[in-house]
Amino acid sequence: MICARCDKPIRPGEEYVRVDNPGASGAGATLYIHAVRCVPVPQQTYPVRPLGR
Repeated sequence: MICARCDKPIRPGEEYVRVDNPGASGAGATLYIHAVRCVPVPQQTYPVRPLGR
């Protein structure tokens, strides 16, 4: 399994939390996250200008 918060594997024996994410217009998804709070993957919040401009 891959943690939905940090994108790292959840190893056998590691504690995790199962989170159900219902879908508004289709099937929902089940997410798995580490039980011990992990560092989230950074998210880009603004557009990046193409190189060379």
